[in-house]
Amino acid sequence: MDQIIYPDLSIIILGHVDHGKTTLAKALTGQWLSKHSEEIKRGLTIKLGYSDFTIYRCEDHGYFTEKICPICGKENAIIKKISVVDAPGHESLLMIMLTGAAIVDAAILVIAANEPVPQPQTLEHLIAFKYMGNKPLIIVQNKIDLVSKEEAIKNYNDIIDLLKKLEIDIKNVKIIPISAINNININYILEALIDIKKDNRDINSDPIFLISRSFDINKPGTDIEKLVGGILGGALLKGKLKKDDNIEIRPGLFIDNQWKPIKTKIVSLKQGNIDVDEIIPGGTAGIGTNLDPFVTKEDTLAGQMLGLENKLPNQYNEIKVKYEIIKELFNSSEKMQKGEDITVVLYNMISNGIIKNMEKNNMITIKLERPILGYENDRVLILRKINKRWKIYAIGELINAV
Repeated sequence: MDQIIYPDLSIIILGHVDHGKTTLAKALTGQWLSKHSEEIKRGLTIKLGYSDFTIYRCEDHGYFTEKICPICGKENAIIKKISVVDAPGHESLLMIMLTGAAIVDAAILVIAANEPVPQPQTLEHLIAFKYMGNKPLIIVQNKIDLVSKEEAIKNYNDIIDLLKKLEIDIKNVKIIPISAINNININYILEALIDIKKDNRDINSDPIFLISRSFDINKPGTDIEKLVGGILGGALLKGKLKKDDNIEIRPGLFIDNQWKPIKTKIVSLKQGNIDVDEIIPGGTAGIGTNLDPFVTKEDTLAGQMLGLENKLPNQYNEIKVKYEIIKELFNSSEKMQKGEDITVVLYNMISNGIIKNMEKNNMITIKLERPILGYENDRVLILRKINKRWKIYAIGELINAV
């Protein structure tokens, strides 16, 4: 019988559109993560796709994602299980990428060896991930089968120059040349993932679960007696959640011109596609509830926060933020203005807002269209619409809120 190992590391696959993120996810997990028909038709990831995979080790031949060593035929030992999130690279889907980056421990950035460095979303994804916590990063130089040795070396040097320009410590970043479609050098990615040390998990605080997906898994025509409640997918940031816990989801539903929290009970838990009685931080997880599945269908609750009843952080309709312009993209002369429409990202929550006041020392007050939840000094990303596109403009701290 296989040893049961739960995911203890979650990673996101980032990068410019068509650089091979979804193909790499397929090479790691054995499945296409873009399951929605519209994604397949358009050839890009629209929603976050996620799955789990296991890293095995053969004593003689190294790391694989297969249970049986493809070289000697012996059974491999289970080493680690990882949750993987595939994020969109198209610039209009930046918000979805940011919510994915909020729920993971580390990232793989895919850069195509046959295109100039950096491409627009390569730069934006790299900067976003840096400012969302500077988590461990692996860069894969994909499509090396399409370039000469000299071209691959030039592309590698361009990546190094980009990291230096962004003041990212290259000693903490591994750059691995691969061909995802031909399954070349995937074993070196596995080695790099093994080397990522798991942070000490906070399991004693009040739990915070960041919802990235929500589902109705009932098939049309299912008998009422057999209907299953709504399902929530995402990651537990801290604390523990147990079966039968009474939980609260905020900001919840917009009813009668106000946001009302959703209260329900946990009826089932999954981690690594395995039914469990309790989840702790690490990897992605699924929560079964007794909610009407209509409430959770088609990601209705994505971008919300879940916790125990009356134990979530404060919810705010207006916030004050001390910010710093991201110097890699903008200069200090490109200032925001009072009355300007902006977008705020905190954890996995995204809200449009309007600048209510500009104050000294880079402080602004923002009136939010949709409430967000957070603690003092939480990291906030601010986006501005520039040339009709939302761009990451500033990083800030939540100072206080109203």
